[in-house]
Amino acid sequence: MCDVKKTTMIQLIVLLLLSVFLFAACATTGGPSHDPTSFLVDKGEMGPIPTSCKAAYQTAVIKVAVVNFTNNTTFDYATMVQTNIQGTSQRTRVGGAAAGATPGGVGVVWGEREKRQFQTDGQRIQREINAKLSDSVEDGVMNEFVNMGGMKVYTRTEMKKVLEEQKFQASGLVNDTQLVQLGKIAGIKYIVTGSVNNVNLSYKTFQSARKGLSDNLGIVGSVIAAGVETQEGWHIGTDIALRIIDVETGEILFSKVVSGKHIIGKTPYPNYDALIGGIKKAAAKALEDTRPELSKWFTVRGYIMQTRTSPSGSERSALINIGTKQGIKSGSKLVVYIFQEIKDPFTSKSTCDMVKIPVTLEVTDQIQDEKAWVMVQGDSSAIKRVKVGGLVERVPMEGQGFFKKLGY
Repeated sequence: MCDVKKTTMIQLIVLLLLSVFLFAACATTGGPSHDPTSFLVDKGEMGPIPTSCKAAYQTAVIKVAVVNFTNNTTFDYATMVQTNIQGTSQRTRVGGAAAGATPGGVGVVWGEREKRQFQTDGQRIQREINAKLSDSVEDGVMNEFVNMGGMKVYTRTEMKKVLEEQKFQASGLVNDTQLVQLGKIAGIKYIVTGSVNNVNLSYKTFQSARKGLSDNLGIVGSVIAAGVETQEGWHIGTDIALRIIDVETGEILFSKVVSGKHIIGKTPYPNYDALIGGIKKAAAKALEDTRPELSKWFTVRGYIMQTRTSPSGSERSALINIGTKQGIKSGSKLVVYIFQEIKDPFTSKSTCDMVKIPVTLEVTDQIQDEKAWVMVQGDSSAIKRVKVGGLVERVPMEGQGFFKKLGY
């Protein structure tokens, strides 16, 4: 008996900690607020840029096309929902409550007529999902690449024009060779393609755990139980396979399978819009796990246009020439480089050496389409080395956070 109570208490403590972290994660995040007009413009000269280093500032816009995603899933909406409803109905009868209860719909009777109607609706929804699934995920991939910045992303409409001009048939793009041929015609450097490999739908409930929280922790437990309840309902999991093909060589440069999850609520019969919306959100979360690697490929670079120092001399800010159009957001972190020219003692050839200053630039709330103010953070001696003309580069982006992996 003691072991059972101990186990229950451990579960409650785990749920308590999860709830605390959840509420903390829900707090708004972003960059620091900043009023550049309250800072004094620095009078220092622009940092020297050796001739051999000027090429580092010339960043060509990489053209990327997101095309030809396929649907490889065996997703069965009708069977999953019917199994859950029948199982819930049976458990309810055993418990002696209202017969025919369903998730979020107590009192809905599961009779023969309802079964037939559900099978008809379920098959229709299944067909609609299968017809649009790859397009929906492809839209999510395109959105991810556009928001990442550092590239020009060709939309499906733009690619359709290329197809029509070159007499390609979209239905004929079934292999990498044809995709590479299309990319060459359009002047594209990378083709992004892949597939939806799996969609999983499941219903989860934590009623006993919520009751334990309320019974053991009173009002505090009830508040925590309300947070735990947000995990209840239909969970959609989506697995996405992503490939990047070099158009020039036809080589697959990047290949990764990522997974995401989203909770769509307790509706007994999730409809088409709810399911597609949930699948797209799950896919979008999954794609976040490609960011650490892809943001190194598609680097966002710019330079410092102006630096300012607070009247007290304790803070320093800088204006950079990149903003939201380049994928920079409030809270984004950047590094800054200075340059030195190194002469090879044997060949006498001069090369450019990029030196990263040990500071971090954090984008503030003062951000525009093609400019942004950043706060310079680091040791005071290092901060003084940040000057106009310094090359800035966005640090690699992070993947999914802990709570997104839970479906929030």
